[in-house]
Amino acid sequence: MRDARYHLFLVLANAFWAGNFVVGGLIADSVSPLFLTMVRWVLATVPLFVLAALIEKPDWRAVFAEWRLHILLSCLGLTGYALFTYLALAHTSPVSASLLNSVGPALIAVVAVLLARERLSRTAVLGLALSLIGAVTVLARFDGGGIGLDLGVGTLFMLIAVSVFVVYTVLGRFLSSPPVSATAVQALIASAVLVPTTLVLGAPGPADGMTWLGIAFIGIFPSALSYLMWNLAVRGIGAARAGVYLNLVPFFTAIIGLVIGDPITWIQVLGGVLIVAGVVLTSRRPGAAHRTPPVPARSPD
Repeated sequence: MRDARYHLFLVLANAFWAGNFVVGGLIADSVSPLFLTMVRWVLATVPLFVLAALIEKPDWRAVFAEWRLHILLSCLGLTGYALFTYLALAHTSPVSASLLNSVGPALIAVVAVLLARERLSRTAVLGLALSLIGAVTVLARFDGGGIGLDLGVGTLFMLIAVSVFVVYTVLGRFLSSPPVSATAVQALIASAVLVPTTLVLGAPGPADGMTWLGIAFIGIFPSALSYLMWNLAVRGIGAARAGVYLNLVPFFTAIIGLVIGDPITWIQVLGGVLIVAGVVLTSRRPGAAHRTPPVPARSPD
């Protein structure tokens, strides 16, 4: 029964992270990406500190002692990644954005291997190739019998977001702070920087209640509750088993999109299958049947 509860937590966490893409896409035209990024972390900061105190009971002095790295990671993973993602969602569909985002875990595995000066296995090389082919497939478009790539501004913003998150995740491995506590401190830093920046630049906020409702959803569910359920599950069943569930994000994004009338194409389905297969293969290492590498406790969403 306890394992069933943890699996439920993982499903809900990834469903909420998928909701970030869908809701972010819906309100992208009604609020500036800067304002949305700012409010997201302002709303999430206090809940994250409460969750960290309840779950991890950290030594806050030790956590804040890593303030230099927290500032860098906050600028990358919380501010940069979110900002470029919301910029992308203003120009591309949530399904395409989430599928491109799914290439991140494969790239993270490759960068980690390169930094450790290990050799890539044939399986990892095959996985990386599948993920890249899947990403290209998602970007494919057919015009007048010809084949091209959708390299519009939305795609470019999403590729930048993925690249920023790869750097954020790799650098995050140098932290000794517990994951929720680290995210709470980084959310505080992001809020402290983004609030005055948003006021100075005059980034427009939402003009209607539904947009505010969407912002509240993003600030509470993908930004706070998902971290709670994810970390509880990781502690309960292990990072290796939990990591497989990250592949549910594009699946849930597509399902939610279908429910609200955002169709998914067969080319997106094909690209998604290739990306997920590539991520699974790239994440495997020698002896993976007996041991699977841990996944970061932070999510790409």
